[in-house]
Amino acid sequence: MISTKNRKVRVEWAKAHKDWIKKEWKDVLWSDESKYRFLGTDGIQWIHRPQGTRFDPKYQIPTMKRGDGNVMVWGCVSRLGMGPLRRIQGIMDKFQYEDILENTMRPYARNSLGRGSFSNRIMIRNIYPIKSRTGSPAVM
Repeated sequence: MISTKNRKVRVEWAKAHKDWIKKEWKDVLWSDESKYRFLGTDGIQWIHRPQGTRFDPKYQIPTMKRGDGNVMVWGCVSRLGMGPLRRIQGIMDKFQYEDILENTMRPYARNSLGRGSFSNRIMIRNIYPIKSRTGSPAVM
């Protein structure tokens, strides 16, 4: 569910970029974080089985109470393909975010997209525009 505040920011962002041309969009570095579970799911898993086969092992999914674990990663993609993938240690906070932005995303963008074309265009899903340590805004 998107909050009213986040919805408003997204609409404003969309309106501000609606007239961008193809050349402007090709220099964008798209970035987001994802959680991957080693085993199982975070939600309900549905199984379709014939009536009367509830306890047949053929229609059961093994589960683990502990030790299944997960990993959070931050990555990016551009017109050139996938960029670096960084593991997020613990809870993502502004310090980890700034570290990833300054030491992974910006160097990748400069080296792959070029200094002139990149122009601080990092698109981040679900993050409000913030300023990095250098004072450059991260475009949402």
